[in-house]
Amino acid sequence: MAVLRIECLRCGELRPVETGPGGRRDGGECPRCLYVGWAVSAELSETLRRILRDRPPERRRLRVA
Repeated sequence: MAVLRIECLRCGELRPVETGPGGRRDGGECPRCLYVGWAVSAELSETLRRILRDRPPERRRLRVA
C-alpha cells in the first residue's frame, strides 16, 4: 500500500493516508477544524489552495462537465 499526504481543504492540516486495493481511503474528519474535504497535497497549487480556503464551504461544489 502506498501512503499519500492529504490536505484539509479548509484549514490546511496535513495527514498521511494509506491507499487500499480499491483506491484511496477517506480522510475522515479533520482533527483541527472538523471539515471533511480533503485533497492530495501534491495535486494542489498555491493558487487553488487560496481559492478554496477563501470560498465558504457551502459554495465549494464540484461541477461536472
